[in-house]
Amino acid sequence: MAKSQYTKNVYSIFMLFTVIFTANISLHAQPNLQPLGENIADQGSAYYQFKIQKFQSIDQKRTYKVWLGIPKQSILHPQAAIFMLDGNSVMARLNDEILKDLSQNSAPILVAIGYDTNLPFETKSRSLDYTPADETGKIQPDPRQPERLTGGSVQFRELILEQIKPWVSQQIQLDPQRTALWGHSYGGLFVLDSFIHSNAFSHYFAASPSLSWAEQRVFKSLNNAPSHRVENKKLVIMEGDISSEQGQKQSQNFNVELIENNRQVIQILAAKKAQTKLVLYPNLSHGEVFQASLMDVLSNRLF
Repeated sequence: MAKSQYTKNVYSIFMLFTVIFTANISLHAQPNLQPLGENIADQGSAYYQFKIQKFQSIDQKRTYKVWLGIPKQSILHPQAAIFMLDGNSVMARLNDEILKDLSQNSAPILVAIGYDTNLPFETKSRSLDYTPADETGKIQPDPRQPERLTGGSVQFRELILEQIKPWVSQQIQLDPQRTALWGHSYGGLFVLDSFIHSNAFSHYFAASPSLSWAEQRVFKSLNNAPSHRVENKKLVIMEGDISSEQGQKQSQNFNVELIENNRQVIQILAAKKAQTKLVLYPNLSHGEVFQASLMDVLSNRLF
């Protein structure tokens, strides 16, 4: 082969991989907000039966859609359960192969808490619901994206504990020693905030929590939390180890010191006698940790 032709081929291959690599980074940096199609609850599962219930926010401005998945096989009572935020995206990722695996041994109850939308993420609603207020307790614009409001975690947690969880308990008896809460990004912040302010769950899974948000508001709350609020409580923080997304606009939730901040949280809470663990996923970015952490919690029965 002539040297010039060889050079052209190498260059073409290089450019192809550059395009693929760049596309992947773009996808990892920003969430996909394309409308969703049917999920496994719509299609029907051989292993789980699903019930759907809608709830209204306290201010009547948001409608929540909750999917309750109950194993079809005979199960023990009380039963392990996991409450999962960003329920629309969670349901889009479940299929019967996953549910078959879950049903093999001690199948958990699945509670996916989403919004009445066909989008994987209801960005404005989750920004409000998943984040805690500052010391004023007031709803305020998101410091990262002022068109969104923040500071509604207390009201959202009240809805979960006083409406959604009781509805689930009416359908199936839950094991209080194996009732987990999982959330990603802003959802991870909500998990950490709930870890401090609620004893309603036995296990807390915060996936890639946006600790740098609002001048580290949640980080500071964890640092200042009295020991008696967290002692013996179980928390797992789950994070990817990619600390750079070069060449593309980064997610607003990107944090260059994410691993170090997570380590500090684990150390702070361990000193307060909480049962803490940091799980790192090699070569995964902020957005990719959504899938990896969720499947890890479900498939490996981490609660």
